[in-house]
Amino acid sequence: MPIFRFLTFALAFLLLAGNSRAENDTGSAHNLIFKHKLEDGWYLSSRNLFTSRDGFDDFFFGYLDLNVGYDLGDGWAAEVGYRHAWLEIGDDWRDEYRPSGLLSYRTKLGDWSFSNRHRLEYRTFESGSGANDRIRYRNETRLIAPWEFGPLDAKFFVEEEFFYEFTNDQFNFNWFTYGLRWEVKEGVIAKLGHRWQAFKFGDEWDHRHQLVTGVLFFF
Repeated sequence: MPIFRFLTFALAFLLLAGNSRAENDTGSAHNLIFKHKLEDGWYLSSRNLFTSRDGFDDFFFGYLDLNVGYDLGDGWAAEVGYRHAWLEIGDDWRDEYRPSGLLSYRTKLGDWSFSNRHRLEYRTFESGSGANDRIRYRNETRLIAPWEFGPLDAKFFVEEEFFYEFTNDQFNFNWFTYGLRWEVKEGVIAKLGHRWQAFKFGDEWDHRHQLVTGVLFFF
């Protein structure tokens, strides 16, 4: 089937692309997402993440957020919100505060579902951390295939997200994710996939392969 040929090709590409040093890290990324519709086109959304490195033992980063959104029509939506993040540095945890704005678009490309999301974040850090305030732009594109297969009626998805740091004038993160998503029941979607994460510190790029899981609730 075409879907299995694509998955095989994508996995081979990710394992061979970029920096293929043996010390490339592995880990996991676990997402919990909520969306609750209000009246007159308004809604609440929450995107939450916890990630591990060095395999699955060291959970070193996570965030919780809450956003207010409005459906602009014709597939467009806008949100403003706040995200609180935690990063483990040595034996301590550093708090990060992220007010943000978001603009998204959804449509159909033939039988495929297409979405694109623009996110602008102002990042400030707890007092005494020594980190400077930053402004970052993130862009995520997602495609969901129309085919359903297996006992779960799962659909293949692929996502590409890049990060641009205005403060340092550079691209410093890129996430390429692919996998399967399926409806658990009405209003509940689960996903399982693989992410090739590239990140830059200083002048060097490092890479991490992550197992990605997610549960999405739509109220």
